[in-house]
Amino acid sequence: MSVGDDWRLSKRQLLITAAAAFLGMNGPAAASTAAEDYVTRIAKDVMNLANQGKKGPALRSKFAALMNRYVNIKAIADYALGPYARKLPAGKREEFYQLVSNYAAALFVYYVEDFRGTELEIVSTSKQGKFTVIQSQITGSGGREQVRWRLASSGGGFRVNDVNIKGVWLTIAMKDRFSKVLKASKGDFGPLFAELREAETW
Repeated sequence: MSVGDDWRLSKRQLLITAAAAFLGMNGPAAASTAAEDYVTRIAKDVMNLANQGKKGPALRSKFAALMNRYVNIKAIADYALGPYARKLPAGKREEFYQLVSNYAAALFVYYVEDFRGTELEIVSTSKQGKFTVIQSQITGSGGREQVRWRLASSGGGFRVNDVNIKGVWLTIAMKDRFSKVLKASKGDFGPLFAELREAETW
């Protein structure tokens, strides 16, 4: 990689935060709300992938497909760009969304062993404005983590809008990283796109 050890650490933090939105879980037999049902469905799909014992491009592709099905990638990616969002060339926007999706999927594959056999317990569900927030607790090989899911209504159902783990929201973690790269490049998107593409080589 062209990045240092500090980026390896931030990459891992981004992965843990992002993958929490898709982790396998063994929740209550019958979820008490439609939102909990939705989270349960996502978790079961990802647990099936994580427990297959596979890695590489095929797994990355499957995980990217799950993200595109359940997660509002465009909203997360736009927020992550912050004030630079309006400077992203219109012709590059769809490519950027795809790169962000593949990037998060590659992070999951890179550390997939950390999430095999993970269980998640739903603690509470509440409404915060237009969002439904689910407080949960993940139990895995590394111990227990408190995770908050932020869901937005979409087409009569839900989409994952953000997730918080270790006290960090995914959107904020990505925004911090993307802003750092874009500030260093003086607004040139080339280095950011190059860094996102590096995920394909992990």
